[in-house]
Amino acid sequence: MRALEVSIWYPVRVPFGGAYIHLLNNVIAAKLAGFEVKVVPSDEAIIDHINHDLRLLGIEGDVKYGRGGLTYVRPESIKMVTKLLNMSIDVLEMNFLPLWLSGQDVKSLRDLRNYLISFLVDALNRIIAHKAQRVITISEVSAKLLWRDSLIKAEPVPNQPLPNFSKLVSKPKEFTICFPSSYYYSYQGFDVFVKAIKELGIEDRVLLIGKVPPGCKLRNVQAKGIRELAKVYSLCSAFVSPHRDTTPVPFFGSPTKVVDALATNKALIVSNLPSIRETVEKNLKSSPKGCIRWIRPGSAEDLKEAMEEFLRERPHCEYELGEGTINSFWRRLSEEVGA
Repeated sequence: MRALEVSIWYPVRVPFGGAYIHLLNNVIAAKLAGFEVKVVPSDEAIIDHINHDLRLLGIEGDVKYGRGGLTYVRPESIKMVTKLLNMSIDVLEMNFLPLWLSGQDVKSLRDLRNYLISFLVDALNRIIAHKAQRVITISEVSAKLLWRDSLIKAEPVPNQPLPNFSKLVSKPKEFTICFPSSYYYSYQGFDVFVKAIKELGIEDRVLLIGKVPPGCKLRNVQAKGIRELAKVYSLCSAFVSPHRDTTPVPFFGSPTKVVDALATNKALIVSNLPSIRETVEKNLKSSPKGCIRWIRPGSAEDLKEAMEEFLRERPHCEYELGEGTINSFWRRLSEEVGA
């Protein structure tokens, strides 16, 4: 019988953003499933942030920096991937495809060297994936792509809301539409959003969360850690996530902001893409009428119409959530390890 201990190797450098939230969710789910959890992030200082946020969310017990026991890893840098070649990996998370395959062109990278390195990292990731005992990914679309392109059999485990996060978020005083503004990812539709709000003239009714382009005059705020994120969400009534599809590979992501919006009962405007529908449907038992608007990917007209409707109707949303896929994954894994 193997001890219920897990080391989560995760390339997180800062205590905010989707990767950090995803790491927190895995730490919490593993702890709830009975594992002793150790974390190996890119920066050891992240451990203190994780433990602080666990306490805010009402999760008992600290995590430590270290390794041992069952290994769960999400590779990223070539240095990290090289280390993993000699490791025995129980669970590998493939939450990405290489830039050259996911429809991003060389102009989106700093230089040609990074572009070429993406080929090398991808090749090494495929070797590691075939060595790993189990591969998971963030959507059924991603799992199908991994099988099609690399014969890698992966289990889809979409994102889920952070447990107890909604208790930290209060109701906003005025109806505000929020956008997670990681503008440097073209597939998140930042330019479509800006075009729509300028045409509607509602600049004073929106809030950008995260990094914004230089010279951006729209109201914006960055949140470091769960406490600050909860304060920001307390300013929001609705979330917009107008992701584009990408070519030649379809969008396969599972946005953390979408499930955060569900957890905090925000109205939601989201692109009608299979992986995003999967994320929403896997997390919801029921949805109040008029709280989720599905729009055509990249359509400023659809986005304008949905925002106008929300500003007019001001929907009150109370979602009924189901068991998160990350929780159910760790529960099943603990049963297998403890058997």
